[in-house]
Parts: sequence; C-alpha cells; structure tokens
Amino acid sequence: MNHANIIWFEIPVKNLDRAISFYSELLGIKITKHKLYQTEYGIFNKNNTGVGGCLVERANHVGNGVSMFFYVTVLSDAIEIALGNGATIVTKKTLLKQVDVNGKTVLAHNLIDNQVGYYAEILDSEGNQISLYSHY
Repeated sequence: MNHANIIWFEIPVKNLDRAISFYSELLGIKITKHKLYQTEYGIFNKNNTGVGGCLVERANHVGNGVSMFFYVTVLSDAIEIALGNGATIVTKKTLLKQVDVNGKTVLAHNLIDNQVGYYAEILDSEGNQISLYSHY
C-alpha cells in the first residue's frame, strides 16, 4: 500500500458565497456552486487544480483548517496500520451517503471521484486530523 496521493480537500467556511469570491479572486480560478441534496459546495475544477476539492459551509466552523483526504487501497487495512503507529480514530469507517430531498438516506456517487466510497477520520501520531478514502 504505497500511497501519498491527496485525492480531495475540503475547506470549511462560515459563508459560502464570500469564500467562493475570496478563493476565486485569490487563485484566479472559477469555483462553481453545486448543490448535492441539502448541502451546497463551492467546487474547485479538478482539471484546473489537479486535485479535487471544495468549500463547504459549516455552521459551527471555528477555523480548524483544511481536511485532506488521502486515497488508500483498502481502508480497513490502512486504519489498522494507522492505529499500530499511534493514530486514534475520530470517525470510524463510514460509507459516504447523502440524504435526498425527501429526507431518505441514499447511496450516491460522491464528489471526490464520482464513485461510491468509504472514509475514516483519524488523528495521526502527532495529533493532526486527516481523512482516509477508499472504495473498499
């Protein structure tokens, strides 16, 4: 399992429109607003940035920073390795899913790579929070 590929990033923001304007101006790129069921995102064009990512409004955002998602082949194996090297679990292996307009939970292709996938959040050996992502 040789990976150091950042596959996705999420920048939590207090005000999505303000953040879209800020990053569009700062980076000289177009960030498009995209609504996926009940959540709006500001999507960075992967063709322009090389790595997919988004701005996402979080009501309780207090400036904790960017979430990086590292791609791993098998998530359960990566979690086991992380735990064996001093990590702690923040969010256990979780299937990415959405809530539709009727409030029903549905499996959906996600924004990361337009596939069904799983993620987990961990604190690394130094206390940094990162996310791991896999299709398995």
